[in-house]
Amino acid sequence: MRAVPRARLVRSVVVAAALCASPAGAAERELDESPPPSSAKEIQTPIQRVFPEEVERPALLPLLWPWFGKQVKELPPFIADGRIEARYRTYYLRKDRTSDVLSEAWAMGGSLYYRSGWLAETFQVEAEGFTSQPVVAVDGRGGTLLLAEEQEGYTVLGIANAKLRYKDLVLTGYRQYLDLPYINRQDNRMTPNTFEGVTLAKPEGALRFSTGYTWQVKLRNETQFRSFTGALGLDEDRGLAHAGVVWDPDENLHMGVIAGAIPDLVFGLYGELGVGREIASGVQLRLDSQFSYQRELGQDLLEDLINETWNVGVRASTSWRGAVFRLGLTQTGPDAIFTAYGTNPSYVDLMQRTFTGANATALLASASYDFAGVGIPGLSVIVNFVAGFRGKQLGVRSDGQEVDVTFDYKIQEGLLQSFWLRLRGSWLREDAFDRDGTDVRVILRYDFPVI
Repeated sequence: MRAVPRARLVRSVVVAAALCASPAGAAERELDESPPPSSAKEIQTPIQRVFPEEVERPALLPLLWPWFGKQVKELPPFIADGRIEARYRTYYLRKDRTSDVLSEAWAMGGSLYYRSGWLAETFQVEAEGFTSQPVVAVDGRGGTLLLAEEQEGYTVLGIANAKLRYKDLVLTGYRQYLDLPYINRQDNRMTPNTFEGVTLAKPEGALRFSTGYTWQVKLRNETQFRSFTGALGLDEDRGLAHAGVVWDPDENLHMGVIAGAIPDLVFGLYGELGVGREIASGVQLRLDSQFSYQRELGQDLLEDLINETWNVGVRASTSWRGAVFRLGLTQTGPDAIFTAYGTNPSYVDLMQRTFTGANATALLASASYDFAGVGIPGLSVIVNFVAGFRGKQLGVRSDGQEVDVTFDYKIQEGLLQSFWLRLRGSWLREDAFDRDGTDVRVILRYDFPVI
């Protein structure tokens, strides 16, 4: 058998990551951490999610044994304000691709998270260990990204860092999350992407910023941290430098820009502007826009895969009494948008496919409803539809249409707060293939602080 050149193998891996279905994006990423919002003003865009808000929930042991909580509070803040949280997850996924490949698995696991209090208001440590173990995993049906290769379980210490704080500035070193528009945790399987690096951020206030250098990445279903180029199968080791600023003075206005570069691979720039207001009693209107620019950098280790391209998108959202409606339009430049280390922030990135191929025009229509207004708090549904035109994948024109439906039930308060059941279904039609693609997911999450 004739050996396949390494460059061609690398190209195949990256093309799959950059052009094929990316299982979370702007439309999807809004759903990664929570059910759909109940109003237009509650929508969080990719650049707003660079600084995620931490949700504090009552700890289990102090609730069950109040004396325990009193004893802990008498300890120094570094210990007393510490937090241990169990984050349980079980996930079933069956994906029938348009290319006639079946992937299926049921996994169980999650993570155990620890964060200390602040020592002298200056020093803090954080750690999180992840695991995913098979419940049902048939040989020959891999590719769900719920498990490691060969449908096997895995365990990894994904987060391990120390933080130094001075006033509003926080310096974080070693294993941590990144939530940049294109390089982020992509937490839509059993475990997320995590990163090794040093970051400096001002995470609070109307004007926020983040900058740093990250040298390694651990992709979702892997246990090894590798350089950004090593994760693509290249022998060279290159890291990521990034810097960005966000101005978010109130719920009616936000803007920001973030730039990043991986030497000898790619330079990227992402910008956003969003405005909104209440136009009538209970009726809200919001307009969002985004722009991405990418080009090859230095030695161009991927040869002609990454050239110079761009993507621009606009989206209008309106809401009334728990119903939210969105319409969006995006246009991509002469080459496909490159995405290999996280979600694609485009408004038209859905469960099975990212509609940002070369020269692609894509239309989004979306509707969601929060049933709290009719007496069923925690229950919601969202339907996303995208139609893509004139886009090319691997040089072949590939028009397509995708419909995603998601039902969520998330308990809002009490001891079971954060218990979250999610049912998802997706249908994809691509003109380049004779068969349709389907995607079915059942996900149960329950995050509860122990201490």
